[in-house]
Amino acid sequence: MRKLLRANFYRLKKSLLLLLCAAAACLLSLIVMIGIHPDGENLRTLDEILLQPFPFLVLIEAVFISLFLGAEYQDGTLRNKLIVGHSRSQVYLASLAAALAGCLAVMGGWLLSAAFGAVKFGWFVSPARSVLQAALLIAMIAVANAAVLTLLGMLCTNRAYGAVAAILLMLGLIVLSSSLYNALSEPEMASSMALGANGLEMTEPEPNPAYVSGWRRAVYQFAVDTLPFGQSILLTNQEITRPVLSLCGSGCIALLSTLAGMFFFRRKDLK
Repeated sequence: MRKLLRANFYRLKKSLLLLLCAAAACLLSLIVMIGIHPDGENLRTLDEILLQPFPFLVLIEAVFISLFLGAEYQDGTLRNKLIVGHSRSQVYLASLAAALAGCLAVMGGWLLSAAFGAVKFGWFVSPARSVLQAALLIAMIAVANAAVLTLLGMLCTNRAYGAVAAILLMLGLIVLSSSLYNALSEPEMASSMALGANGLEMTEPEPNPAYVSGWRRAVYQFAVDTLPFGQSILLTNQEITRPVLSLCGSGCIALLSTLAGMFFFRRKDLK
């Protein structure tokens, strides 16, 4: 196992792809910061601004992990690891560790932009406890994303197809989580504009047909609190209300993805 980890981390150290992905994450964050003025009405502190591009880092992570793991199939490295006596479980876990390290490296590139943000917007203003909680949630989101993408990357033998599938999967989760969050954001009562004696006037508030209530609201809220991208949206908007549930959700997704990946990888025909 140690030899597998050493080999994977050596590849990470020499990986131009990882360097480019980390640079892309940093550049994305810098572009967002440059486009925001310090005197904006809604975004004034580094706490809020730094998190704006965070939800979309998963797309960069998907590109890196799918191509990094896909190279193992393309170059025949994966089969060689098994021939020399390593078990499939060891190979899978070592790949997961490398994928997680890659995710953290991409996030490291994103965090480098905080130096520019501190100059433009000032330092963090949130209490240390809130920053620590956000950091823990971000770390667990990285673990969950790495586990899901490793599952896909280790089961897809074609590097190009794997990259496309990973990106489409993450985009699908982004759309799903965004749709659920937007549905929860609908107000219970809503007013509309109507033409009256004095011109356009606001009507009396009426029940909003788009408002989600009852068991559906509970299900939607649970999904947003536990899905990694849903948590990313809540972090960006500083709306995390159940951090323990969110941490458990990311942990369960990571665990189930890893167990499922190891199960199917042990039965996969690698010839």
